[in-house]
Amino acid sequence: MAGASGGTGELPADRIQEAAGLFGMLASALRLHIVWVLSHGECDVGGLAERVGAPMPTVSQHLAKLKLAGLVRSHQQGRRRVYVVDDPNLVSVVQLMFAHLAADRAAADSRARHGLGA
Repeated sequence: MAGASGGTGELPADRIQEAAGLFGMLASALRLHIVWVLSHGECDVGGLAERVGAPMPTVSQHLAKLKLAGLVRSHQQGRRRVYVVDDPNLVSVVQLMFAHLAADRAAADSRARHGLGA
């Protein structure tokens, strides 16, 4: 990543805006959950709705937003339309975030067990 900014730590404003937009797409708990499920393999709307606990029309609307943002893509599989995360780097970012949260929780639990507080 050091080469992305010429090593100066500077980023063009349009790149920052683009990244903020993509993170904004993931700021919805439901969209983040959908991306998490799809990071483990393709799924149709019905399967996604069941796994994320939301109505199919709602999941469909969020998939449309994710697709428009270029974060997921779909293809026909027989009579079903299945969705998949379109960017392996996005999978890495989402998985890294959840791994980070799990590590933080484990550290907090360990401190609590040893009476060290937060």
